[in-house]
Amino acid sequence: MTDERSRGVVLYGLTALVLAGGVFWFLRAAPSTEVDPRVAAWRETAESVLPDLPLQADADTIVLRGEQAAERSTAIDGGSYALSMLCAGTGQVRVRVSTGDNDSGRAVRCSDEPTPETIRVALADEFYLQVSAEEDGGGAVFRWRLQRTRRY
Repeated sequence: MTDERSRGVVLYGLTALVLAGGVFWFLRAAPSTEVDPRVAAWRETAESVLPDLPLQADADTIVLRGEQAAERSTAIDGGSYALSMLCAGTGQVRVRVSTGDNDSGRAVRCSDEPTPETIRVALADEFYLQVSAEEDGGGAVFRWRLQRTRRY
């Protein structure tokens, strides 16, 4: 009887040890959710320099790490729009705006104290924006806002 009991204790002890090892491995292998303080500061700067407006058509803030790219598209009413954009961080981003038949490319330089750049675009029924970081400088926060204008 004691042999069976001691084998059961050893079996349960080994099971607990394997389970504890699995939990430890799982927690160590989990991806880091830590936010880079520079990226948080750049996001705050970008959103304060180019804030949301009540009558804007659309806006977004995009975090780019390394040589990453992002695309945004939204359905809109046809007309004349002002596209304001800025980049907080390091490096430079390339912005491609599609206005139906025409595509335009523009470089937006990133800095710790960004200034908004505004271009006027005529859009039919959809706004398409592609943003790509050109340099692996540690990251950037790109902010854009699309606002309808009265004239082109």
